[in-house]
Amino acid sequence: MHAATYQNKHMFLVHRTKSLSQNQFESVKAQLKLMTTSQLKSLQSEINESLQPVSQPVLTREELEMLHSLFR
Repeated sequence: MHAATYQNKHMFLVHRTKSLSQNQFESVKAQLKLMTTSQLKSLQSEINESLQPVSQPVLTREELEMLHSLFR
């Protein structure tokens, strides 16, 4: 599977350019049954990370400090 990746200092975005066919997807599901518990847990972590990407802060540290200084 090909993926184009964009990186900035706060997060990674992966743009998927291709998806699995139904046959390929069924093959992957069948292969899951051959994996060890450790392998499944590792894969689960990767899946969770891809489903819940790291969010980018709304304000930079400098902007937060500036706002904070206004209300002292």
